[in-house]
Amino acid sequence: MQRMPVLTQRLVGLLSDRIRETTRIEQQRDRLVALGKLSAGLAHELNNPASAAKRASGQLRQTLKKIKDASHELGRRNLTPAHKLEIESLETSFIQQNEPPPDALTASDLEGQIDSLLRSHGQNDLWQLSADLAHRGVKPAALESLFAKLGADTARAALIRLSASVEIADLLNQIESSVSRISDLVLAIKEYTYMDQAPVQNVDVVKSLENTLTILNHKLKKGVNVKREYQKVPFLVNSFGSELNQVWTNLIDNAIDAMNGKGELRVRTYRDDGCVVVEIGDNGSGIAPQVKAHIFEPFFTTKAVGQGTGLGLDTVQRIVKKHRGNIQVASEPGNTVFQVWLPLSEASS
Repeated sequence: MQRMPVLTQRLVGLLSDRIRETTRIEQQRDRLVALGKLSAGLAHELNNPASAAKRASGQLRQTLKKIKDASHELGRRNLTPAHKLEIESLETSFIQQNEPPPDALTASDLEGQIDSLLRSHGQNDLWQLSADLAHRGVKPAALESLFAKLGADTARAALIRLSASVEIADLLNQIESSVSRISDLVLAIKEYTYMDQAPVQNVDVVKSLENTLTILNHKLKKGVNVKREYQKVPFLVNSFGSELNQVWTNLIDNAIDAMNGKGELRVRTYRDDGCVVVEIGDNGSGIAPQVKAHIFEPFFTTKAVGQGTGLGLDTVQRIVKKHRGNIQVASEPGNTVFQVWLPLSEASS
């Protein structure tokens, strides 16, 4: 090395390159581990509303045919302007009802009353229509006026049209709700991964936590009650893209596992001097003292073979330290809390 200083410089440069490449591979591995935890659940979360929208659109096609046939039937009859106005008024009132749908018992009573009314007027095959109108909270008195002002056959066509209009409104609501759910999930995924955004930026900690909870909803909805306690002021942390989300994902995922998928997940944020403190707690069985001493060690895991890599909390600690922060854990049976301290950016001062 004394005789050939140039070789020393070259070796140091080579080692630095290898360290950078190793770090890059580790970061890529961490992202893949996080992606593996989320991909199956996200596919399920996206598939549910997509299937609901597809199913509703298929039913919508059939319902549109029913309303078309009923409209043609009404068109063949010489309805007076008063009769047309009566049908249109009922249709509008049924569709625009803002009251919540009746409970199962009330809907069952309404269905029986509507069915009895229809049978009394010779309409014995409109049981499905009775169920649809009852679910919408339609009162039998409103239908009685149709039979009083129109003939039985005309009233039948009008009822089929009214029922189809109600069904179309419900199907459109289902499609809108499903598409909105898909849109919200896609937005959460984009924000979670920080697609199309700068790699380093000020991140709202609460928004980051909420995006993670949205992504993990497929696990939470099976029996986990989330208790939030956020301070109203925004806490901004200068973060490297989606790395903070990896921290929340690992901590929340571990908490869910510790509760066996059922229990109370507590998420809290508050300010402590120049730091934001994020607490993620659960009411699971707790961490044994002999285990607690090793939880941040690489490849240490208490999960069964094939269920854990032992990289989750190691990754969490490395990311927190990279952000010049600190992480601590306190645990006893029924109460485990991870606390993450992160320095606030100047924008939060």
